[in-house]
Amino acid sequence: MNLLTARWRALIDQQHRYPTGLVGRWIGEKMVRQHAPETAWTVEQLQLQPQERVLEIGFGAGRGLAVAAQQTTRGTVTGIDLSAIMVRVTQRRNQTAIRAGQMNLLRGDAAALPFTTAHFDKIFTIHTCYFWPHPLQIFADLLRILKPDGRLMVTLSSGRTLPTGERIYTPLHQELIERIVPALQRLDIRRVEFQIGPDSRQYNNVAVLIEK
Repeated sequence: MNLLTARWRALIDQQHRYPTGLVGRWIGEKMVRQHAPETAWTVEQLQLQPQERVLEIGFGAGRGLAVAAQQTTRGTVTGIDLSAIMVRVTQRRNQTAIRAGQMNLLRGDAAALPFTTAHFDKIFTIHTCYFWPHPLQIFADLLRILKPDGRLMVTLSSGRTLPTGERIYTPLHQELIERIVPALQRLDIRRVEFQIGPDSRQYNNVAVLIEK
C-alpha cells in the first residue's frame, strides 16, 4: 500500500466515525444506500407502535429516523449524533417530521447521553458500537434510559465473506459472544439475544437484542 492510499483510507475511516465537510456529507449519503438492508431489518425487529418514544444513537444521514417516524405517527423519534454535518443533512431529509414536532435531533455523544431515566420505549443504533470506548458502560446507560418492557437493538457488522465463500470474523464478534452478551445476560432484564441479520454487500450483520 503506498502512502497516498494509506492516507485516503485513514481519512475515510475517520469520516465514518465523525463525518465533516463535503467528504462527510458524501460518506453519509453513501451509508444510506449501503446500509439499507440492516436499517430496514433493525427497525423491523423493534416492533414499533404508533404512540412510542424512539431513540437512535448515531443517526448518520437520517434514514433510520425517517423509517421509524413513518411507524410512530402519534409518538416521537429522537436522534443523537456527534457530527454537525449529519445533523444538518438529517434536518433536510426529515423537515416534515421535525416541523410537526414528531422528530427531535441532538448533537451529542453516546458516552454522555443527556436523557432522563426510563425515557424511551425503543432504542436502536446501527454501526456505531465500533467507536464506543467502554461498551458495557454504554449498554448500561442505554438500559437506564429505556423504559420497563422496552426494546434495544445494537446492530453491527462483525465479519465478512471472502471471494472464496469463507467467512472471517472481527475480534469484536468474539468479544460480543464471549464477554459482552454473557455480562448483559447476568443483568436483571427479561431477554438478551445475539441475532443474525441480513448480509449487506460482502459483510454480515448481527445485533444484540435486549428486552428490559
